[in-house]
Amino acid sequence: MTGIPLLPVLPVLTVTISGEIDIATSRAMRDALATGPGPAHLEVDMSAVTFMDASGIGVLLAARQRAVDGGGSLTLRAPSCAVRRLTGVLGLDELFSTR
Repeated sequence: MTGIPLLPVLPVLTVTISGEIDIATSRAMRDALATGPGPAHLEVDMSAVTFMDASGIGVLLAARQRAVDGGGSLTLRAPSCAVRRLTGVLGLDELFSTR
């Protein structure tokens, strides 16, 4: 008997981040992006982020690495101009997938 192999579907977890992301708020962002055990596709809605500094980029990079290491992924959904500007200046546009 032949068949089509079924691949497990990973859950998609959506986290909305808003406001200013800096050293004072990056810990809360890090906690919000903690996905728990098991692989997951993490979507981070950043449409309402008005400012982000290097601490926010550090949190995103760490969350992406955790997701990839666990067999999942991280996607930035609707990144604001502030987010796009910073990821562009730092050359991270190709690293973060966007939607």
